[in-house]
Amino acid sequence: MSYRIKTVLLLDDNLATNFINKKFIKESQCVERVVDFQSGKNALKFLESETSIAPEIIFVDINMPIMTAWEFLAEYEKIESLQYADTVIILLSTSLSPADAKKAKEIKFINSVRIKPLSIPVIKGIIEEFFPKND
Repeated sequence: MSYRIKTVLLLDDNLATNFINKKFIKESQCVERVVDFQSGKNALKFLESETSIAPEIIFVDINMPIMTAWEFLAEYEKIESLQYADTVIILLSTSLSPADAKKAKEIKFINSVRIKPLSIPVIKGIIEEFFPKND
């Protein structure tokens, strides 16, 4: 099996949502490895320790307790080893508020905002959009 991308990181405080999204990502057969976190702090520790392997995609739930997506992204931006990574960052929400949509557009490294949960067609569409085949 040839995967299109190596690593996807999921960040959502809801274990069930991570489980469903991880299942669909694996079933899409486009991604070799999926890592998931319920805590922004743990995701940041992982990203700091994986200095040579930045995930190609990071899915971040907007509304999380303790550390919101916005707080996570502010800390993510400070990780020096990731500053030149071509990581696609996609925010996830069950319902996108106009304020969140406006804020997402103002942050240059957010590539997209999607409604959750993910599905196999949505995942394949994201892969096609951001990682087109070079055949």
